Amino acid sequence: SRKDDSVHVHFDDGHSETFDKVVFACHSDQALKLLLDPSEDEKSVLAAIPYTANSVVLHTDTTLLPKRKAAWASWNYLLNNNTDKAAVVTYQMNILQGIKSDTQFCVTLNHLDGIKKDKILREFTYHHPVFNKQSIAAQQQKPLIDGKNNSYFCGAYWYNGFHEDGVRSAVNVAKQLGVEFE
Repeated sequence: SRKDDSVHVHFDDGHSETFDKVVFACHSDQALKLLLDPSEDEKSVLAAIPYTANSVVLHTDTTLLPKRKAAWASWNYLLNNNTDKAAVVTYQMNILQGIKSDTQFCVTLNHLDGIKKDKILREFTYHHPVFNKQSIAAQQQKPLIDGKNNSYFCGAYWYNGFHEDGVRSAVNVAKQLGVEFE
């Protein structure tokens, strides 16, 4: 719960602590669920930036990369005619991360069925922000909620969804809280 000069954080084990300010460094949908008493602005802004689950597979199956090795890139897209299905993206990790290995490591989103089972190293589910007209408009509304009710919000969803954007967002919140950077 939030007061004029403090925020009371209630924990699952039943205890609570009081802070001057709170930074929600999490997904927009998670921040909204954590708020006991979200303002109307917090509800409309945070709810307008939804997240979607993506199936992510680390593997060594190069058949998801372009046939010509010279065409391999850090990010490789496979588009289909069904616009209801998510685009298939395969990151060629050796290029992206500068991995020096004879084994080609790939990370593919949303295409588990197309990967040879014996080439799968690990499977994950990640959640990524959905960018559409509403979420892009909501990004512009951040000043309506940031710093209000002693609460600040940071995350990659305020920009383009990349890790670097999460850091950028956190630095901006830190500056609002008086932290100086060289």
